[in-house]
Amino acid sequence: MVKTIMHENDLKKYFYKQLKKKTLEDLCFNKVSYNKLDKILRSDKDIALEAIKHERFVYYDVPNNLKKNREIILASVKKYGLILEFVPNKFKNDKEIVLQAVKNCGFSLKYASKKLRDDKDIVLNAIKSDGWALKFVGKKFFRDPEFLFQAVKYHGYAFELLPQKYKSDISFIEKSLKIHNYVLSFLDQKLIKNYDFIKKSINLNGLCLKYAPAEFKKDKNLVLLAVKQNGLSLAFVEGELKRDKEIITEAIKQNIRSIDYVENSMKLNKDIAEIFMSC
Repeated sequence: MVKTIMHENDLKKYFYKQLKKKTLEDLCFNKVSYNKLDKILRSDKDIALEAIKHERFVYYDVPNNLKKNREIILASVKKYGLILEFVPNKFKNDKEIVLQAVKNCGFSLKYASKKLRDDKDIVLNAIKSDGWALKFVGKKFFRDPEFLFQAVKYHGYAFELLPQKYKSDISFIEKSLKIHNYVLSFLDQKLIKNYDFIKKSINLNGLCLKYAPAEFKKDKNLVLLAVKQNGLSLAFVEGELKRDKEIITEAIKQNIRSIDYVENSMKLNKDIAEIFMSC
């Protein structure tokens, strides 16, 4: 009787081993989805880990016994950072897990513990991944101009989330504009309509012409300044200046790719063609 039971157990182990091997292969080649597997197979950690390599949302379907498994959680947030929202709280305070989550998706910083939202390493990685993560960083970082500039450096749109004092700090603004022209789109209209400010902005980054008021885009001096700084700003030139030979020439000299923004009629111009061929 004992021998029979042992024999049956050995058979079960053998057949399960074969079934597991086949399942792992099917998961590897995307022949089957984890959520379609039998519960016994879904309860196998090795199978779950293999599935996570190929599917983003496996964690939602793993049995309760695996939802608290650190290895499963770590693999899951590496694949899809927002899984962090659904893991047990103690893992939201696990630096390795949170770090992998924010590297994958910076927005997952929202679900990290308060302690880790004050951790500079965690926060910088989150910001690098997604500028909107700035919404969830600890308050102390909003008093650190170097950190805030780093956030804007990674993603210009993060400028929108900065405290008002930085949006009024000309020095901070100019430093940001050198890297991202669309910082201009977040500034007060009074500043945007200031000719001298726009001129200095264009001198720092010709692409700032894109966000300049329409009347400034028709100012030849500003436009020349823009295309000399960055030829690609020709894309934002309007009206007759778009066909101005001097402006087109300066743009092409600065960046040959600006030819893409030259009107077809001007591409046929002999002088323009010679400039293009000589670059």
